[in-house]
Amino acid sequence: MKRLTEKDYRWNFVVNSIDNAFFSVGMTFGSVFTIFPVFAKNLGASNIELGLISAITNLGWGIPAIWGAKYAERSAKKLDLVLKVTMLERIPYFLIGLIALYLVGFSPKLSLYLSIATMGIAIFAMGFLGPPWMSMIEKVIDSRRRGTYFAVGSGLGAIMGIGGSFIARNLLANHPFPKNFAYVFFTGFVFFMLSLLFLSLTREVPDERIYDDEPVLSYIKKMRHVFADKNFRNFLIERIISSFMFSSGGFVTVYLLKKFSLPDDSAAIFTAIVLAFQGASSFLFGPIGDKMGHKLNLIVSKVCYVSATLLAVFSKRVEQAYVVYALMGVVNTTGNVGSMAITLDMTSSKRKELYMGSLYFLIAPFSFVAPLICGKMIDLLGHTLAFLLTGVIGVFNLFYLLRFVVDPRMRRRL
Repeated sequence: MKRLTEKDYRWNFVVNSIDNAFFSVGMTFGSVFTIFPVFAKNLGASNIELGLISAITNLGWGIPAIWGAKYAERSAKKLDLVLKVTMLERIPYFLIGLIALYLVGFSPKLSLYLSIATMGIAIFAMGFLGPPWMSMIEKVIDSRRRGTYFAVGSGLGAIMGIGGSFIARNLLANHPFPKNFAYVFFTGFVFFMLSLLFLSLTREVPDERIYDDEPVLSYIKKMRHVFADKNFRNFLIERIISSFMFSSGGFVTVYLLKKFSLPDDSAAIFTAIVLAFQGASSFLFGPIGDKMGHKLNLIVSKVCYVSATLLAVFSKRVEQAYVVYALMGVVNTTGNVGSMAITLDMTSSKRKELYMGSLYFLIAPFSFVAPLICGKMIDLLGHTLAFLLTGVIGVFNLFYLLRFVVDPRMRRRL
């Protein structure tokens, strides 16, 4: 059987880190947490519709994953499958730019729903590609450096994204609405295409074992094997609780802009702060996770998110709002790096595509309803009580993680 050499692993580390970095910059220009909600608000989106953006995002990352996992098990080279589908997660940002440029003037409401639907296509494609891409990364990146890989890609993307966020701010500030948002989405599309170039350079050895095709329902029934793994089941429950903790994330930017009477281009400043701290923390927490286990990163993520939520509520000066986004930057690093790396640690040497597809698929319904519930709570009770409740959920989530989830890296060292 042909195997990847150390040279191949180094090559894959470099090209995939650059791919990850450019993709992250592209996501900066179309962020569903900062840029896109402000665009939607300008189109007249209500709190429920803003919650719908987060809900569709969470649903899209989860539901298609079981189909992605199923197709990944039938693909000897995961890269081939990823390259076939990946344009569906990139082209929509160009299309949203066209909507902003040519349709908003005729019908803001139609533009809002078309933009949300188009963003949904991109997110659903990302969700489908989650298991195939993660399965590919498990193969092509040295297991001893996975956390470092995720961190380097995130860190480079964040550092580059700082410049990107200032470009976005200038575009938003110096051009009238909606042309300013159109230029932002077009710029994001350019970075997505640069990302694709480096992704295509990945070196991958085909799998020896390919699973037979089977009906989706039959494949879904195999999730019972995932439930039999107690530690993975506890990790799944922890992820579900996290979806309710993070449900307030999509409302923070709109809330702080209104609270401190800030212009829309301040969303780009918030994004820059997120990226600066995401970049700085990536190079710290990635290697730490590889050495001490990525459960530590998840712990840090929850502590920082609860702190950011409380600070958003009780902040009195705009400078404190900047601290909120500094904490969110650390949340992005520790949450994303920690969850992806620990998932691969838990699924290596197992039927990893089924595990990952089951994880994302089962989380999705909860991730979908959580921001909708949060949006309705904001309408009925206001931001303060809604944010405080998600903070309480975060504290419970932290204790559940500490008590019931075992880090695979630490278990292997015992």
